[in-house]
Amino acid sequence: MRNARTDEQSRMLTEAALLLVDARWKAAQLVRESGAELGEEERDFVGDLCTASRPEPPTPHRCCCPRYRGSGGDDKCRTMFPDPYTGGWGGEHPMVRCGHLKVAHGI
Repeated sequence: MRNARTDEQSRMLTEAALLLVDARWKAAQLVRESGAELGEEERDFVGDLCTASRPEPPTPHRCCCPRYRGSGGDDKCRTMFPDPYTGGWGGEHPMVRCGHLKVAHGI
């Protein structure tokens, strides 16, 4: 019963999801700035988070895509994910496609 949440539960879940996304993004940024090469398990944990922006609504915001799925070059990421900024996690539009190039994922 995914949509059997109260408004307060939905709000709290979205707030928690945004905190997790922000923490993972900051961790990935630190790794990128360090120049360290990550092993497969480390990449799975920290992620190759997308650093591109997503358009409105509600406002332009950082993409929450957790991992690039594509063949590189001009192939755009095909990952679908719940974007909490546009109604993910039980909202009106729960899933969005990343659509950014591999370079935006910092890999």
